[in-house]
Amino acid sequence: MFFEMTFKERLKGLREDHDLTQLEVAQALNITRATLANYEQGIREPDFVLLVKIANYYDVTLDYLLCRTNLKVSFKKLYAPIKKKYK
Repeated sequence: MFFEMTFKERLKGLREDHDLTQLEVAQALNITRATLANYEQGIREPDFVLLVKIANYYDVTLDYLLCRTNLKVSFKKLYAPIKKKYK
């Protein structure tokens, strides 16, 4: 059976992959630890502005963060050639 990851699992997985505590991530994102815990448990979902902040923090695309792809590519590396072209 095909397993689809959910946002809450992806969010928690990113934090654990970076060996960070909920408190460390919450402080970096300027939210409470309880709010982050609610996101990781699927009780609440972040707004668009915070989603972008989370993606930037972990240097992943929004598609990866929102489980639209399993391709974990650095946002900076993915769009680096485009930035150079327009400089």
